[in-house]
Amino acid sequence: MKKLLLALVPALLFAACGHDHIHGSASDHPLGGQWVQQLAGEAKGFGLVFDTKSDACEMHTAPEADGHHEHHRGTYTFDAATKALTVKVKLLGDGKADSWAGTLGTGVIELTGGTDKVTLKPGKIAGH
Repeated sequence: MKKLLLALVPALLFAACGHDHIHGSASDHPLGGQWVQQLAGEAKGFGLVFDTKSDACEMHTAPEADGHHEHHRGTYTFDAATKALTVKVKLLGDGKADSWAGTLGTGVIELTGGTDKVTLKPGKIAGH
């Protein structure tokens, strides 16, 4: 019985998160892995993960003082030939654009939504 309980503990802890994350595998797909907003200094920005097997993406908000962050689902399109990328999710929150367009460069994503511009680079999303 003790062995059964020990085997179930990791599964229960994983399920306790209560959120089904999109995990961007660092595959050979150009958008694979985790992408992190680049900010000045030590500031932590939002993170973005693309499901490279569908059109789904997930934005992780910048961490709050206590480390907590939110998750928002969206969709994206990517043209591998032109490197054009569109993302439909509120990257900067309410009152800001919910549709972004830009390009994937060498190790960098640059997107524009309304008058706002963001730059993302491969990295590790804070809190994950």
